[in-house]
Amino acid sequence: SIKHPKSIIFDDVEEVCYLCGKYGHMEVHHIFGGSVRQISDKYGLIVHLCPTCHGKLHGKHGDNTKQMLHIIGQQAYEEQIGTREQFIEEFIRSYL
Repeated sequence: SIKHPKSIIFDDVEEVCYLCGKYGHMEVHHIFGGSVRQISDKYGLIVHLCPTCHGKLHGKHGDNTKQMLHIIGQQAYEEQIGTREQFIEEFIRSYL
């Protein structure tokens, strides 16, 4: 299995779903996916989700939740890693 970095997202715990709070086996969700997925990994811009919430997030009604996570992820980046300009350079756009 792939070793992911520790999440930098406040309140994210490896064995608790970030969205519903369920305890157990979690899946890693990269807050920024696609072409910037590896950059998400590099900075710990990940959250742990139960399979149900992860499935819903990638389903047709997941857009609002994705948007919320993009905002939380960018805020964490700007608080802990770099400037908004640096964020845009790495992740192509601002979500704030």
